[in-house]
Amino acid sequence: MASLKTEDIRNFALIGHSHSGKTLLAEAILHKTGATTRLGSSEDGTSISDFDDEEKERKASIDASVLHTSWKGKHLNIIDCPGYADFLGQVTLGLSAVETAVLVINAAGGVEVTARRVFDLALKRGLAVAIVISKCDGENVDLMKVVADIQESFGHACKLAMVPTGQGHDFKGDIDAFGKTEGSGLVDVAETHQQLIESIVEADEKLMERFFADEKISSDELKATFTKALVAQTLIPIFFTNSKAELGVEELLDAIVDYFPSPATGRLARATKGEGEAATEVVIAADPAGNLVGQIFKLTSDPFVGKLGFLRVYRGTLKADAMAHIDDERREIRFALLFRVQGKETKPITEAVAGDIIATSKIEEVGIGRTVWAGEDLRVQKPVFPIPMYSLAVEPKSRGDEQKISGALGRLADQDPTLKVVRDRQTNEMVINGLGDVHLGAVLSRLRRVFQVEVTSKPPKIPYRETILGKADGHYRHKKQTGGAGQFGEVYLRVEPLARGAGFEFVDDTFGGSIPKQFLPAIEKGVHECLVEGVIAGYPLQDVRVSVYDGKYHPVDSKEIAFKVAGRGAFKDAVTKAKPSLLEPIVNLEIVIPAHFMGDVTGDLNARRGRIAGMDSGAGGMQIIRATAPLAEVSTYNSQLRSMTGGQGSYLMEFSHYDPVPSHVQQTIVATYQAQKKGEVEE
Repeated sequence: MASLKTEDIRNFALIGHSHSGKTLLAEAILHKTGATTRLGSSEDGTSISDFDDEEKERKASIDASVLHTSWKGKHLNIIDCPGYADFLGQVTLGLSAVETAVLVINAAGGVEVTARRVFDLALKRGLAVAIVISKCDGENVDLMKVVADIQESFGHACKLAMVPTGQGHDFKGDIDAFGKTEGSGLVDVAETHQQLIESIVEADEKLMERFFADEKISSDELKATFTKALVAQTLIPIFFTNSKAELGVEELLDAIVDYFPSPATGRLARATKGEGEAATEVVIAADPAGNLVGQIFKLTSDPFVGKLGFLRVYRGTLKADAMAHIDDERREIRFALLFRVQGKETKPITEAVAGDIIATSKIEEVGIGRTVWAGEDLRVQKPVFPIPMYSLAVEPKSRGDEQKISGALGRLADQDPTLKVVRDRQTNEMVINGLGDVHLGAVLSRLRRVFQVEVTSKPPKIPYRETILGKADGHYRHKKQTGGAGQFGEVYLRVEPLARGAGFEFVDDTFGGSIPKQFLPAIEKGVHECLVEGVIAGYPLQDVRVSVYDGKYHPVDSKEIAFKVAGRGAFKDAVTKAKPSLLEPIVNLEIVIPAHFMGDVTGDLNARRGRIAGMDSGAGGMQIIRATAPLAEVSTYNSQLRSMTGGQGSYLMEFSHYDPVPSHVQQTIVATYQAQKKGEVEE
């Protein structure tokens, strides 16, 4: 294959709601351009893009899949992204490597909730955006109503680039509104052409002046300005397709090569040079002759070539067997193998120029977001991923699989920035955090399929804390006689609360040698054990001062173990008298919902002991609610919000602080703990 030119590359990601037709459009593009010999589909498991066993079973995309083809001398890199909101991390991956986002909207469904979210992601990323209305042959579709819905949701920068010839069974393709001023379609072609040209010239003030002065403007000037308007996000062209019949696909392909920005004309990557206060931002021009700068945006495991790192080259040219750095690795790493990727298939290539998307293998140092560089130490800005909020505690079904499950989850987390795996020291649970139940369901399925690890899962324990609200004295005498040397230690101590978050203080207030100084560390050790284990409900105890003020010892029988036991007992005695209280984690919530669900959602939040902190209006008729709530009440909020809003609600959650648990809730938690403890003793 002849070396590519940067200006001949078009990189775009297909995004949208689930089942909007993204993968089928990708298949139609591959087939229309001759990259494949048949039109595959997710429904029958023949899609080039959805090749994973999990995707075939679900008949839907889970991962962002990298594809490529060529059309009229231009090289097209395509990233087919999932549509489920639970896989927004994969959408973020895909958008981080391209200049253009193609939002696919099902003609029958209109603008659905995930379409709004991924559209906003693309705009915030600074990408050019185009919209494809798919499945235009569907029953009872009203394409102009869908267009109106698009313009209401995303603004009047959305303009028809094509005029559909019909709709439903009468859909036969498109009329190019840029190149033609007449024809028979659903709307007037001449008027649509005029509106499109006006939107294009708005991106160039001088061209706009010439246009309204009725000066002749060449087609090449308008094409270049079309691209400029796309990059400036002042124009969002709308196309129409029926991918199954491959109608409208050729017109879309022509627009991609003619109007979509190349890596040289699209949004340029930004990188940081230097560290700390001396750090500066650098714009990376797509120059194939410059120093190499690229970024790993995706990781997978291939059964034949091993760990694959997908690389977007921003500057320079990477040749097979070349040496380069990865992030702050001081030593250079050999990039021995470079691949062009088509779904699950890989084909070796000899080089990748600025703007290209390729893969490399057998390099352990690759990681999502890491910068590949040579000659100039830079860090390409990393994409911001959604925060994983849905949690499950997992444990292997078979004893001895603890290390196996830990390693498998670690590998999956390396490939998915929205999967977090933590060992909760407080609850001693392994907890996986993701974007929702569908996301974590796919993770558990892959554990079983790929790593042959069966696990059980359940909601994680809420990490409550214990504290005290008052002062109290405690006393304990430990006396043990076993025939030989005995054990003796007696401790008097006082507890009092500290400010929230202050932790723990241990004070020696003894006098007159009532307790020899060498035994005080043992008393403190006994107290520390109680701090970790808790006193009333088995949760760590915090924000307390302990003052040891008196005690007794025996010159022969007093030992460290005796004072450790006495310290524990005295501390427990004092805490039970000092108004012990449970603290619960409080989280901040930002909930985005259609406005007509406001009453249901706010009422539900009140029932969950939530507090509304504020409300704002969002784009497209959405409402934003800011609230705080106890984590215990919203730990499974993902599925509950989805149920209340018909899948149209979304939220972000982050830890805020700890607050006292209401007395009736505390009584239930303490009673449950005591019952469990009694059961363990009886066993």
